Parts: sequence; structure tokens; C-alpha cells
Amino acid sequence: MPVTTAEPPSPKAIERTVEQLRNGGLALLATDTVYGIVADIRRDDAVDALYAAKGKRRREPLQLLCSTNLEVLNAYAELTQAAGTLIDALGPGPWTIITTAAQGWTSPALAGGVTAGLRLPPTPTIQAVIAGLGAPLAASSANRHGERSPTTCAQAVASLGRFCAAAIDDGPTPEGVDSTVVDCSRTPPRVLREGAIPAATIATHLGLEGIEVVRRVGV
Repeated sequence: MPVTTAEPPSPKAIERTVEQLRNGGLALLATDTVYGIVADIRRDDAVDALYAAKGKRRREPLQLLCSTNLEVLNAYAELTQAAGTLIDALGPGPWTIITTAAQGWTSPALAGGVTAGLRLPPTPTIQAVIAGLGAPLAASSANRHGERSPTTCAQAVASLGRFCAAAIDDGPTPEGVDSTVVDCSRTPPRVLREGAIPAATIATHLGLEGIEVVRRVGV
């Protein structure tokens, strides 16, 4: 049934959202940057539905929203020493790790590629949903492809609610700098986009004197 209104965060709302995701439904949830549309990464049919809802091209991979549970992460990604170091040092926050997908695991979310973008949002509701589901969430911003990313649940519901089975309203998301994207699928790692976390901080945690930066936010 399409979502027209959202629930406030509560244990019951989280439980219902997890149930809908397990059944192949889509949900609208707040990250620490914008509202996202999410699916159970284990459900290829739901991932396909997410692409269709957004009107997103299948050659563009989706993010994986994850917890810091390394046992779960290892089922979906080959975590290099550098990736593990950054997860331990930075924890959940405004950054994304690009790493090689786990051998033998495939998903439409990878868009035919061999790498996955792991995001660890600190938002309590998303972390509770991930924990309840026991798996990462395939995710993208909750707007039709090419439109502005929503920073309120009302905007997300207006854009994609008709495709979703659940929505939790965590209030407006903070408007800040984009996340920093670190490519740990190669040696040495490089920063594909320097955003909220400075490249120098990444280099320090990795024990490097410096690190290549491909792009800076706003450049």
C-alpha cells in the first residue's frame, strides 16, 4: 500500500519497517545528509523496484548502508586492511568506503561492477533498522533521478511515497558538506571526493604522508 504519511520514530515503527523490507517493500528513512529510499540488499526484486521508483539508470550502482558489524560487512565486501582501519578510526559518519564486493556475491545494486560503496550513517533509526534486518540496505536519495535530494520526510513522501511500504519521519536532515569518498579497492587508497572529512585526516589514520585527491566538493 503506498505511503501517504510517515510514522515518528519508535520501536514499533522500526519493527514494521523491518518487516516490510523483509517482504520486499521499499522504505523512506533519514540519513545524516538527506532522506533515502532503501531496500533489503538480499532482495533482488526490491533492489530492482528501487531503481524503477527512482527512474535511475541500472548502470549506476547503489550505496550500501551498513552497521560496523564486521561479520556482516564481510559477507558483502572484501575489507582491506585500510578499509578496516578507517572503520575502526572513524566509525559511522559522513564518509563512504569503496571496496571490492565479496567474492561470490552479486546484486543489481552493483550495476554489473565489482566494487561496493559502503556508507555507515550514524542516524539511530537507520542503524536500528539495519540491526533488525541483519543486513545492509541498498539505498539512494529519495527523489526521482535528476531531482533535488529531499531533506524532509514530507518531500521524500511526495516524491516517492507511492512506491514505498513504510516511512519514518526523523525531522529535517542537517544540510552540510557532502560525504568524503575513499577508494580502498586499490593500493594505495585515494580520496575520490574530499568532503566533510578532510583528506589529511584520512591520510593520518592510514599512516600515510599524503593521499591522492581526485575531486574536492565544489571543485
